[in-house]
Amino acid sequence: MRFIRKKNFLEGEELLYKPVLHWMFVVKHMVLSLPVFIVLTVLWVLTESYTDPEGMVLGLAHSSLINLIIWNLFLAGAVVILLIFVWKIFLFIGSEFGITNRRLLIKKGILRLKIMDIPVDRIESIYCTQGLMGRLFGYGNLFITGIGGSVPVFCMAARPYAIRRKIAEVIEKNKTITVVHGDLPRAAPAPRAEPVPEDEPVYRYGTFVRMMPGK
Repeated sequence: MRFIRKKNFLEGEELLYKPVLHWMFVVKHMVLSLPVFIVLTVLWVLTESYTDPEGMVLGLAHSSLINLIIWNLFLAGAVVILLIFVWKIFLFIGSEFGITNRRLLIKKGILRLKIMDIPVDRIESIYCTQGLMGRLFGYGNLFITGIGGSVPVFCMAARPYAIRRKIAEVIEKNKTITVVHGDLPRAAPAPRAEPVPEDEPVYRYGTFVRMMPGK
């Protein structure tokens, strides 16, 4: 079920951009583990090729034992990578991101939801990190720095610089001057000076008035 939709928005809030996870988020561990499986396959082929008729490999150990170890390592690694692959698929399906004119919205999970929103006015800086694979395939991680410190917001997101630019545009648009509607409060009227009796002498010194009591 989609979370980022109109009924979950605040009054006057509208969706401006929807970041998405890169497809490498799902297959990254498979790509990184590929050299390990290649090495195991080469070792298995070598043990089969250099086996003498008596079942000895280079005169050091029985080929059946070495092949069994290599095969078990290969199967164990394949099972682990398969479980990670399935788990990543569920994370990919259950993740939603949105940039509105007021907030950054992040929703993760299917059975157990994790929802986070970051007000745009709390964002102080945005920075993007890309590794070698990120630059090759076009994905990156975005971190938001605000009052609560640095928070990773979009991990392995596609087109990270476009996301950063969109957030910066929203921040700039929200930098408006606050206008107070209505009349300004009036200052309290100055107290009136009591009238000076005509029979009392009045002495003036500059802007000050001093009354001398009658004798």
